[in-house]
Amino acid sequence: MKRTGIVLILLLLLIPAAMAASVTITPTTIESGDTVTVNVKDLSENATFSLGISAEFDVTEGDVFSFSARDLTLPFALDQGKVSAYTKGTAWTELAANLPDGGSVSLNYTANADGECRISQPRNLPSGTLDAVTLSGKAVAGNIITQVEISGTKRGPDDGTISFAIEGIESGTATVAVYIDGQEALSQKITIGTEPAPVETGIPSTGGNGGSSSGGSSSSPSTTPSTTPLPPTTTSSADGKVSLTGADIGGAGLLSLAVEGTLPAGWTTAGSAYAVTPADRALNATLSFPAPNTTATIARLENGTWVIIPSVIDGDRITAGITEGGSYAVLVPAEVPTQTVIPATTTTAPATTTTPAATPLSALLPVLACAILILVQNRRG
Repeated sequence: MKRTGIVLILLLLLIPAAMAASVTITPTTIESGDTVTVNVKDLSENATFSLGISAEFDVTEGDVFSFSARDLTLPFALDQGKVSAYTKGTAWTELAANLPDGGSVSLNYTANADGECRISQPRNLPSGTLDAVTLSGKAVAGNIITQVEISGTKRGPDDGTISFAIEGIESGTATVAVYIDGQEALSQKITIGTEPAPVETGIPSTGGNGGSSSGGSSSSPSTTPSTTPLPPTTTSSADGKVSLTGADIGGAGLLSLAVEGTLPAGWTTAGSAYAVTPADRALNATLSFPAPNTTATIARLENGTWVIIPSVIDGDRITAGITEGGSYAVLVPAEVPTQTVIPATTTTAPATTTTPAATPLSALLPVLACAILILVQNRRG
C-alpha cells in the first residue's frame, strides 16, 4: 500500500499544472491597411473572451468617415456573444458586418446631442473570417473616437491567431485590448501612420547664456511650462451606461465584461463589470455608473477578488475617483432569505391562529399505563 501511494504521488507531480492564457499583439506601428495579429495560447474552454478595437483620428467636419477591421479572423467561436460599437463626434453612425456563417449585421443610429452613438447587438460569432466590421458616420467634429467590441464564451481550439487589417485611418492611434475571464490579458496601443508631434506649451527663455539680455545680470524668466489645466473630457462604454471623465484620459477605453472573481461577503453584483483600458494606465479620473435603487458601492477587481473602493451616489449616478485602469463593477447587498417566525404558545394565550406542536410520546406514557390497568381490571371482573 505504501508503494502504491508513493507511485500515485509521483504521477500527480508529473501532471503539468494548468497554464494561464497568454496573449501577444503585434506590431506597434502600422500604415493604413496593414494587418494586426493577436496570438492567443492556452485559452481554456468556456472562458469569457473580449476583444476591443478602439481608434482616435482627425477628420474634416461634415465629411463621412469609415473605419474598418477588415478580414477579421477568429480561430474559435464565441457563444452567447455580443457585438457593440461606440462613436463620438458624429451625427449618425452605422455598424455593418458580414459573418462567417452567412449572416450579417447592419445597424444605423442617430447620435445624441453630445455627438455620441452607441450600438449593441447580441450575436453568436462562429469561427472563421468576417469580411469586415465597419463603423461609418458623418463627422460633426474635427476628431472622431470609435470603438468596436466582440465578446462571448470561447468554444474551440485553445491556441490560435486573431488577425485583422485596420483601414480608413491615415494617421492616428488605435488600441487593441483583450480581456479573459474579466481580467485584462493585454492592451496594446498601435500608431497608425505618423503620430502628431506633441505641442510645445513652454515659454521660451529670453535671458541666460543663450538669450539676449540687457545689463550685467539676467532677470528674464527661464522656460516655464504652461500651468493652464487641460479641460476634462469624457469617454463612454459602447452601451452608454458607464463613463470615464478626466483631463488626461486620451487613449483610455471602457469594455463591458462578465463578472468574474470572488465577491465580498454580503455583496452581489448589479449588472456587468467594465474594464478601464489599459489596465496599467495611470489616471486621475472619475468613473460613473447608473445608481441602483438600493444601497450600492463600486469595487475594483484585484488578483481575482473584488475590493470595495470609496464611492458616492449623486442622483441617478454612482461615481468613484480612480487612479488606474482595471475592472470595476457596482455591488449591492446580497438578498438575505426571509425567515418566518412562529410565536411560541403559552398557557395564558389562546392558540386560535397557530397549529399546536405534536404532543411528545413521553407525556402520553402515564395515560397509556392507566388505560392498560383499567382494561386488565375489567377483564378480571
